[in-house]
Amino acid sequence: MTRYVVEVINVGNELLDGRTVNTNLHWVCGRLSQMGYTVSRATVVRDRLKDITAALAEAIKRRPGWVFVSGGLGPTHDDKTLQAVAKALGKPLMLYEDVVEVLKQRYLMLAQQGVINDPTLTKERLKMARLPMGSKPLRNPAGAAPGILAEKNSVRVVCLPGVPRELMAIFDNEVAPILQKEARGRGFIVESLTVEGVVESKLAPLLVETMKRFPRVYLKSNPKGVEGGVVVVVDFIADKRHRAQLEDALKYFKQSLEKTGKWSR
Repeated sequence: MTRYVVEVINVGNELLDGRTVNTNLHWVCGRLSQMGYTVSRATVVRDRLKDITAALAEAIKRRPGWVFVSGGLGPTHDDKTLQAVAKALGKPLMLYEDVVEVLKQRYLMLAQQGVINDPTLTKERLKMARLPMGSKPLRNPAGAAPGILAEKNSVRVVCLPGVPRELMAIFDNEVAPILQKEARGRGFIVESLTVEGVVESKLAPLLVETMKRFPRVYLKSNPKGVEGGVVVVVDFIADKRHRAQLEDALKYFKQSLEKTGKWSR
């Protein structure tokens, strides 16, 4: 198991039908990278119990430090993530009375605000309080469904709602402090260099040579189609502990380009 390696599982028919852009994946990966974690794999599955269960079970077998699951925590018939997580963990679902109380206050508030007419905790609403036994509820300040933090075989599993503002709120308030503490100052920095007038294939040898000289720095080229000529943006990526080597790699790359008469900024 690698404690700084993460897998992400996104749940939702809408993601695979092309009806919704998967902004949650983009945001979560960005936040994890900032804190020094590497996302090794991302999986998107439909709202099917067996698919969600299988995806999580397979992820746990690969022994990353963390698995983040988003979507499927709500009160409707197609919200099946909690049931799937319970199966993958080998735990029963149980009613968490503290979550019931939070839901009760939430729906009373919505009724008082005129958002809903009836604050009764129906079986659909109570569904959000049935969590895998032993898991820790994560407070949702932006909505009803709580997130959860669970663990199996030293792999921590975090489940977050699919609604972006709720996912972000729980991540930043409940999960990020844990991640930051364990990261111990890790984090990635990225510097970008724009190269004009050179096709990507011509840059390839210089990319390899630079990474050989500066092994702590990873280079990624991104060709951009623009009018008036060829443009390639080269990202220089390194752990922030190796900032000096990143700066040396950037300087070497620029000087090598200048020798060929090409221009960068």
